Amino acid sequence: MPLFSRAQGKPENPTLVFLHGFLGSVDDWEDTISFLKDDYYCISIDLPGHGGSVAISPPVEEGFQYSHHLITSVLNTLNVKNFTFVAYSLGSRIALDYARSQNDSRLQGLILESCHTGLSKQTDKNLRYQHDLKWAKRFATQNILDSLEQWYNQDIFSYLSNKERHKMIKKRSHNYGVYLANMLLATSLSRQTNALPFLQANNKKEKPLPIYYCFGQIDHKFKKLAYKLSEKTNIQLTEFNGAGHNIHHQAPLQYAQFIKQLIK
Repeated sequence: MPLFSRAQGKPENPTLVFLHGFLGSVDDWEDTISFLKDDYYCISIDLPGHGGSVAISPPVEEGFQYSHHLITSVLNTLNVKNFTFVAYSLGSRIALDYARSQNDSRLQGLILESCHTGLSKQTDKNLRYQHDLKWAKRFATQNILDSLEQWYNQDIFSYLSNKERHKMIKKRSHNYGVYLANMLLATSLSRQTNALPFLQANNKKEKPLPIYYCFGQIDHKFKKLAYKLSEKTNIQLTEFNGAGHNIHHQAPLQYAQFIKQLIK
């Protein structure tokens, strides 16, 4: 079964491929794409277990490879010649790992929003797996509204007001907990290959892959991660003033303008 995708704009324009975060869907990008579709060919994809791809469940031990295969199938079906990933959170981790592992000559660049580049220590991976396993059990066994209430009360979403949090919970309430649990474990940070060696090797290439990393000013976790990353690589950082973890949700016009500056 193919992943659900939505294509907007003219295929002859530069192609942008959008990947949403955990709990999201192609709809999350609509506000941003509305400012881009006249100048770019915008393809948004529902990841396994989400949106129109809800019934697709990756093997728990091969979530990244399986997702890459399905994304490639979408690109082939749409006859994409060259493209840039625009990806957020879970989607950005999948996009980064795609760049690291797939050797796809069509890939022209990465625009990564709030992206974790992977863990290096096995002890950290073991702890993360236990963390994700607890969340997976919640999503698989609880009422979806209870799980979402707990999810959006994490520190990383503290920038949301109570009104915004309740609005987000309502927006995500159509999700199915069992499918989310499977995808959460299949693409757990504990299973992600640390991308730092890839990023460092990319720096040394004669024609490195352009990689842009953006984060919100008040997303303290990813702000810290981004600056640590900049100490070890030549990755290009952009900080969005006043934004939290989900920049394109808070400031879709500003985010679209940011993309236009990068992709002429």
